[in-house]
Amino acid sequence: MGSARRYWFPLAALGFAQLVMVVVDLMPDEPAPIGQFATGYQLSQSLSGFGTGGVGGGPGSMTAVAVDVVPSATLGWLAGLAGVVLAVAAWYWRELRRAGTPPRPGRFLLGTLGALAAVPLLDLVGALQFRLGGDLRGPLLAALGLLLLAGYERSRFLVAVAAVFVLVTLVFQPPSTGALAAAGVLFAAAFAVLLGPRPDGPDTA
Repeated sequence: MGSARRYWFPLAALGFAQLVMVVVDLMPDEPAPIGQFATGYQLSQSLSGFGTGGVGGGPGSMTAVAVDVVPSATLGWLAGLAGVVLAVAAWYWRELRRAGTPPRPGRFLLGTLGALAAVPLLDLVGALQFRLGGDLRGPLLAALGLLLLAGYERSRFLVAVAAVFVLVTLVFQPPSTGALAAAGVLFAAAFAVLLGPRPDGPDTA
């Protein structure tokens, strides 16, 4: 059986990733060469009059209208969450091997790759399907990861942390302030896990 307190690391890793995102956000901006794609997802585009009307109604014109644009995240949530997924996967691989229950390499690798692929896919669904802004999609994805971890570890504490994490991130504005406040919550939770009593007895590691 693995350490009953091993999930302190995902909490700390997510908190550290948010600190890095804030630091990167505070750095001087570079000119963005890709125009509107740097501002968010272009959700829909309607083409009207193709082959039937020209400029001002004449034949052969095509008019493209960008209808709705969802803003992207102010902070680099996708890169940050991808880094957390890789760090947590490496941590659990190490912990499971130390506990004498190493996972099957092929299955573990597929699970890690699936989690990595899920991050941008779920972000895209949040933008296109639910029209959520990037500064909301990022925290919700992180909270979903915490809930999945809570189910794996069977921890009600992690469920509570996920709820407080989302609330703090969204209440404190601007996004960098919310990320800093949420990072504080995550670090406090990680220390609480490390310093709290083990449910299965004293730590002998």
